[in-house]
Amino acid sequence: MFTNLISFVGLAVLAWALVHVTRLAVRNQKAKRFDAAAYGLVPRDQLDAGRSGPPRDEPALQLAVEAACGGDWEPAAGLLASAADDADWEARWRLVGVFADVAVEDERWLRTWRARMPHDADAVVVHAHALLLRAWAARGVKYAQETSDGQMETFAELLPTAMHAAREAARLAPRDPSPWITMVAAARGLGLSHDEFNGLWAEVTARAPHHYDAHWQALQYWCQKWYGSHKLMFRFAKEAAVSAPAGSLLSGIYLDAVHEAVLQDGDEAYRTWATKPMIARVQADLAQADPDDHRLPHIRHLLAATLVKCGRYAEALAQFRLLGGWCGAAPWTSANDTVVAFDHARGLAALGSGRP
Repeated sequence: MFTNLISFVGLAVLAWALVHVTRLAVRNQKAKRFDAAAYGLVPRDQLDAGRSGPPRDEPALQLAVEAACGGDWEPAAGLLASAADDADWEARWRLVGVFADVAVEDERWLRTWRARMPHDADAVVVHAHALLLRAWAARGVKYAQETSDGQMETFAELLPTAMHAAREAARLAPRDPSPWITMVAAARGLGLSHDEFNGLWAEVTARAPHHYDAHWQALQYWCQKWYGSHKLMFRFAKEAAVSAPAGSLLSGIYLDAVHEAVLQDGDEAYRTWATKPMIARVQADLAQADPDDHRLPHIRHLLAATLVKCGRYAEALAQFRLLGGWCGAAPWTSANDTVVAFDHARGLAALGSGRP
């Protein structure tokens, strides 16, 4: 009798599993052809994988980039100096990144700037970060065993040069966290020990304790594929999230950690690490954040994906409505087809939330 009971329970579980799998398959198929407009979403033929969100109206930055491309460094210097004067380190770091990208493509304007003003801290800050970007571009994004010897040699040559330039920039601009963020970004490539890394990190947080991009770079060091583990990465992310002021958006770094774990372990990572308290913290900070904050789309994309995977479809749908038709962001960009991945997740959120 006991054996028969076990057999019955086993058959019941098997039947439930089959029904569940069938329902998921049906929902997945329906999600591929759902009526986006009926749920207040942008039609799929209008989705844009080129950006994470709408373009920002920044005429001064646009003019400075155009001037740099034409060989004129002074508008870039003016913007960087203004951000330093205001001690707006997040804005300054964004400018450093933009101008370093320009310099990677064509550095003639930066060479002229450095020749004219060899001790200008801003020029050295941009130069250091451009060297770092060039080093990582030479290496590529694949694992070491999938990267050629030539790529690794170029990487090994450029990275110490970037670190040396960043240290010079830190000497010239002692208040600025930017050179230290460049060093943090170089740390994993240089194979720095935990103690060495913590020394760099202390310099960053002494100047900008809640700097989002700095935390993202540090998260990469602490992740499993570099010099940490899931345990160390999530401890770092959780401490950052709970220590940040409400509305600062730094809680979003926890979703970056979840995405990193998903890249390593698949969707199971959502069930393991996407906890309700941390999701609630991110949602609360998004509700209080400045609507013009350039990090909003990045965090919304990660949150929408997480909510879908956690079966919280109505909440995910609300995020997709706010995102509109922009889909050029993680986690969708990790898929073979960014638009298809984004649209499928929207479909699951829409259908799972009920009638339109």
